[in-house]
Amino acid sequence: MRNHVPVSRTAILVLSLAMLAACSAAQTPAIPSPGQPAAAGASQPAAGGNATQAAGGDAPSLAVAALAVKDVCPLMPMDLAARLVPSGAAPQSQRFPPLRCTISNQVSVLEVTIDGGFGAVEPIPGAEVIPDLGQAAYLEVSFVDDAYLTVVLGTDPDAALHIEVAGHDKKDHKEDAIAVARAVIAKLR
Repeated sequence: MRNHVPVSRTAILVLSLAMLAACSAAQTPAIPSPGQPAAAGASQPAAGGNATQAAGGDAPSLAVAALAVKDVCPLMPMDLAARLVPSGAAPQSQRFPPLRCTISNQVSVLEVTIDGGFGAVEPIPGAEVIPDLGQAAYLEVSFVDDAYLTVVLGTDPDAALHIEVAGHDKKDHKEDAIAVARAVIAKLR
């Protein structure tokens, strides 16, 4: 009879990422610097594209970058947080899954959460689809002043970004949640 040793999801993810990086580095040609000719047969970045988009498999995807995060608070757009949560307390980190950063002033709350490995995220009935944000994005509005935005960053591996803006001020925070998501995604790139 063999002994069975449990393996955590984190260990599997780290091993998978290491294998993916090794394969990618061995098979993907380098992207030339601007003004430098490309090697024969090498793909060229699309006009207006960045290295992450153009390189295909050699640059980490948003999902991989999100799952590598250990603390969400450095991703928090503090300029937006100061406007949405005036006189807010220092950001509070939750450093176990799902990773979360919360700023509150006892009335308003801004929360940024990254989770992964829980399967594809499906919108709840009635959620508004937000185009051009991650692989998919869904906005849920339970109350007029509470916007909850889910952005699917990837499905292989599974990763999602959740933004909640609860102003408790009777104002619509849809655009605020989208602005926070865009700022976090920019920092992940």
